[in-house]
Amino acid sequence: MKISSGVFSIVLLFIVSMVSAEVCIRYDRSGTCTSYPITDFCFGLPVSQSSDTNIIRDLDMTTNLGWMFVLNESFDLGPSLFFSAYRNGGWHSQLGIRANLRYHLDNEFNLDLSPGLILTDSPFPDGFVGYTVEFCVGWKDWVGLATRLDFVDTFDSGHDQVLQIGLRFGSYGGMGLTAAGAIGGGIAYMKSRMD
Repeated sequence: MKISSGVFSIVLLFIVSMVSAEVCIRYDRSGTCTSYPITDFCFGLPVSQSSDTNIIRDLDMTTNLGWMFVLNESFDLGPSLFFSAYRNGGWHSQLGIRANLRYHLDNEFNLDLSPGLILTDSPFPDGFVGYTVEFCVGWKDWVGLATRLDFVDTFDSGHDQVLQIGLRFGSYGGMGLTAAGAIGGGIAYMKSRMD
């Protein structure tokens, strides 16, 4: 139910933006774009982990798909869905929603802050609640350095905190990697459900 509500919200905002705004494939800072898609893909490595369980990550690949609305020349805001595939002996997956705030420092650099909820995590199918926040310094919506903190309630008595840094690709590079990641992530998700 939570997942379908998040998807419905993004689709509704997309339809509203298509009707009432000039949509761009990527934000070009020309002043004519009023909305554009988020197509980010990030390769992350954990730098710090605190765990009450045996879930230790060694690689994370995350795709973030959504829509951004231009508020003014400095700020953009929008929702997204994210899918993360991570290794900890085997492949596991997360699915969640984020709110994305982008601040343009100038025509080349931007800062992104993306807090969100982790709705599912494949090792913990029951009673799961999780939170995530990502901060990224990006260059022209092409590439950026990101750091992400996940706080995952694994069971009643345990939780994981994972801090990771990574390289994030946006725009066209992110679209290509997201397509490849969706295929690989779908395989990882199906495999994690069979284990």
